Parts: sequence; structure tokens; C-alpha cells
Amino acid sequence: MPGRGRGQGRFRRGWIESFVLLIIAEKPSHGYEIANKLSEFGVMLNGIGQMGNLYRTLAKLEEMGLVVTDWDTSEPGPSKKIYKITHDGMLFLENSKKDFIEFKHIIDVFIDRVERL
Repeated sequence: MPGRGRGQGRFRRGWIESFVLLIIAEKPSHGYEIANKLSEFGVMLNGIGQMGNLYRTLAKLEEMGLVVTDWDTSEPGPSKKIYKITHDGMLFLENSKKDFIEFKHIIDVFIDRVERL
């Protein structure tokens, strides 16, 4: 990730949101499903506090209109809140892809320069 100081969040900002939106775009999901799939991106959510951060992120995405929710009552037990991506969420995901491509280029340049040392 870019260095510390001003501008450090340019690439990092929105990474979790992008990962979450991708997971939801692939399959509408509830919070624990999303948390489990985040591990595929190296994001490990252990404990109540970190799950709380995920739910705050999901609430933020809903507030921004990037996801909508519905309740799954098809299984026994408590109902589960299911998150689904919106059209605006798909647009956000496309823009995130462009940011990731740019960051990948920066990483490639860095690796190339280190290898030339």
C-alpha cells in the first residue's frame, strides 16, 4: 500500500467496500457469508468488533445506494438480512476495477525497480 502521510488512502480507501460489493454482486449474501468470503482477499474478520466494522460498512453501502437489503425467512431460525447490489453498486465496482488496475501497475513498477537493484 502506498506510504504513510498525505494521500496514503487514495488506493486503500474503498478496498473493503469493493471486496464486499464484489462478493454481493457474485451472490446476494448475508453478513457472515460476506465475512467468510472476505478471507479470499486476505481480510480476516475475527471477533465481534471486526464483525461490527463489516456491518457498519454494509450500512454505509446501503446508505450510499450501492446495496439494498431483503430478509431471508426461508430457513428455520432467525431471519437473515440479505444484501443485494444495485445498479449504482455495479458502477462503483467498475470504477474500483480501474483503481485496482492503476494500483497493480504501480506495484509492477515497484517490483521491477527492486529486481533491478
